[in-house]
Amino acid sequence: MTTTTDTAYRRLHSERPELFRNAPGAPIVLTGGTSGTTAPSAARSACSCGTPAASSTDGVVYRDRYLTVLRDPVRFLDGTPGTYLRVLSTPGPTGVAVLPVLPDGRIALLDHFRHATRRWHLEIPRGGGEDGEDAESTARREVHEELGMPMGELSCLGDLYADTGILAHRTVLFLGRLTDNELPAGPSRGARREGITGIRAVTPAQLAVMMRGGRITDSFTLAALAQATVRGLLPLLPGPPGGSP
Repeated sequence: MTTTTDTAYRRLHSERPELFRNAPGAPIVLTGGTSGTTAPSAARSACSCGTPAASSTDGVVYRDRYLTVLRDPVRFLDGTPGTYLRVLSTPGPTGVAVLPVLPDGRIALLDHFRHATRRWHLEIPRGGGEDGEDAESTARREVHEELGMPMGELSCLGDLYADTGILAHRTVLFLGRLTDNELPAGPSRGARREGITGIRAVTPAQLAVMMRGGRITDSFTLAALAQATVRGLLPLLPGPPGGSP
């Protein structure tokens, strides 16, 4: 009998086949892209490792408008069958993160409360793409929604995979040149609803102090800063006084 999980898995395989390709020489091989149940041998293998038998069933195990969680049937390098979890972005395979630079060289950051960590973070704007939207259009929209500021030139900084252990989502990094030095009085109502409570602009020297002090921990922000620096789009951040660590 075809299950709901099986149907959703087959549909995803048809819509996004690139997610189910095996790279040459891959030590973890997908053994099926359209099935909804894993072979009994995989279930036995999972149970022998202390994993509940129910968790050995492959397919789409959770889906909402934001995330899709897959449990894929795989074969490991030693020939053992099993399953592997991965998380996709439901709207599409690509998101963006934008490092916003003001005309005077300061960098705009958001005070963002994140539910997952239950902590405040200083971050750059980021978000997922919408239907029919390319990465640059998404970048401009996200800056407008979260910063409420006009943006001029965009420079692509390359791709980021934020957590290769579980997330299949690709994020395109950008540096965006803002056209105004004046920050808005505060975030929009929509941004506040998402946990953004403030906008601040910091100099490269202030940013360096924040990074050394562990104040900036968001992977997208750190990656964009690193890429912009090595590409010569930002000045090298100053080291600590006297060269001490």
